[in-house]
Amino acid sequence: MRYQTSISLDSERSAELLRVAIAVLVFGSFATMLTLGSSLAESKVNLFGPLLMLAVGICGWLILRLGKPLLASQVLVYGVCAVTTSIAAFTGGVRSPVMVIYPILILSFGWLSNARAAVSLSLLIAALTLGLWAAQGLSLIPRQDLPSAAVYTLHSLVVYALSTVLVVFILRAYQRRLQELNKLGDELTEYTGLLEQNTDTLERAQAVAKVGSWVLDIASDHINPSVQGCAILGLPTGSSIRLSQYLAMVHPEDQPELMEDWRQALKGGLLDCEHRIVLKDGVRWIRQRAELDRHQGRASHALGIAQDITERKLMQMALRESEQRHRTLIEWTPEAILVHQKTRILYANPAALKLFGAPNAQALVGQSTETLIHPDSLAQQQDRMAQIERGEDVEPIAHARFLKLDGTVIDVEVQGTAIEFDAAPAIHVSIRDVTERKQLENEIRQLAFYDTLTGLPNRRLLNDRLGQTIMANRRNSAFGALMFLDLDNFKPINDTYGHSVGDVLLVEAAQRIRHCIRETDTVARFGGDEFVVLLTELDPERNSSQQHAQAVALKIRNNLAAPYVLQVHADTGAALQVSHQCTASIGVVIFGSGDNTDPEDLTKRADVAMYQAKSDGRDRISFADQLSLF
Repeated sequence: MRYQTSISLDSERSAELLRVAIAVLVFGSFATMLTLGSSLAESKVNLFGPLLMLAVGICGWLILRLGKPLLASQVLVYGVCAVTTSIAAFTGGVRSPVMVIYPILILSFGWLSNARAAVSLSLLIAALTLGLWAAQGLSLIPRQDLPSAAVYTLHSLVVYALSTVLVVFILRAYQRRLQELNKLGDELTEYTGLLEQNTDTLERAQAVAKVGSWVLDIASDHINPSVQGCAILGLPTGSSIRLSQYLAMVHPEDQPELMEDWRQALKGGLLDCEHRIVLKDGVRWIRQRAELDRHQGRASHALGIAQDITERKLMQMALRESEQRHRTLIEWTPEAILVHQKTRILYANPAALKLFGAPNAQALVGQSTETLIHPDSLAQQQDRMAQIERGEDVEPIAHARFLKLDGTVIDVEVQGTAIEFDAAPAIHVSIRDVTERKQLENEIRQLAFYDTLTGLPNRRLLNDRLGQTIMANRRNSAFGALMFLDLDNFKPINDTYGHSVGDVLLVEAAQRIRHCIRETDTVARFGGDEFVVLLTELDPERNSSQQHAQAVALKIRNNLAAPYVLQVHADTGAALQVSHQCTASIGVVIFGSGDNTDPEDLTKRADVAMYQAKSDGRDRISFADQLSLF
């Protein structure tokens, strides 16, 4: 941009000089004609000279207005030269005062055009001067008396004025040029400093990024790396290397691929590859990227970068190894793992195939996870997956029921977390089959809290429910009732038919008691032929609650007193039908919110009331706070 501006300024100064010269020529011609009007009238030559000069000036001005300064300068200079020569031929030849215009023409034309144009004009003027001299000597041109002093003086003044204008203009232009050159020198110094600073910054940036540049001259087979390029390639700073030498540095396993990349680059003009080079301090990974310049259809130069990507490659290899280890762990873990995106299954490990009974991965991949979730757990799992997708915290483990492909229901523990799978958000799900554990827990719970013969709650579970009922009564100001039952005439059936038949009767008795109470009430077996019934949520009034308990006790006593017809098998395997009748003695205790009781105390009081009923004749009902029998 600086050089283009200088050229533009020179053109403007040339045009300025051209305009000044035209103005001087035009006004000088007018001044000559006005000043020497009488003298000019006496001599046609003196008259036509200024007129011709005026015509040349006007032509130059018109051409300059058309935007053709070079043509205008040529017309002006050669026109003035021709007019001057013509005037000289009729005003004294080489002794004519107009001859002094020639040096001014040469100097002006040199400024307006160039040195070659000035030399050409000088040779032309020299030839014209010699021609005038020869013509004058051979008397080919008329002899003229020397012009008058006034004419000579006027011509001299015009020449002096033109010379002064030209010299002043040239000196000022020269001074401006010196100032511009000085300014340009200062700018170049500043630009040089900035360039050095930028070069240093570039080298530092390349060092930080571990990127170096290089230039390859294909004809000479020389690579010239930058400072950082030399450092990356393990070369001394400022050194160069042949392409063949560089190829020798490349790891043997990477050489064929790199050479093929170069061949393709020579065809297409672009090189982009990664390879290893072997240095004294070890193996280094390099990325090369370059563009090739072509001359006459053939690659001539290449400009490229070399980047040290060793750390990145080592990290990538470590990441691949880690991913492989992780994949191996997932493949061989006994825990089922699914990866899904918006419920669409993307991956299933072998344990998942086994868990859901899938013959192969294709049976699960692409399917919806919702087809594997039991309807009872579907809403819960949908909410949980939505929370995970939103990045919200969820319970680490959720219990749910899933479905195998054949429809079998399984109990599972589910863990889920958000991950990226193939660069897209997904959910990683770990599934543990706890069906057997659940069954075992249920069995343990059954053994711990239920009677194995009748399936009724045992003493432990009854005490727990009794404690809950006592607290509920205190909150609700209500009453409850506890009944203790003992079967009368039970021992004879055991003695006669054995304990197996007695067990059948106990199961039948448990069923009869169940049919006499509400779902909210509890019937439990205490052992042997003893049963306990807990009535909850009775009336807030004691009398009403006692009446309700009395009605239930009567219903139980009547049901148990009905004859028992038992189907049993003899030792021979034959089916037998045994009839037996037994009654029940029942002790009842009513407890409310104001009673200071605990489960053990209530049980003892009901037990005492039961023995009171038994001692009073059996098949009776006795309340703990009364002696009335029913």
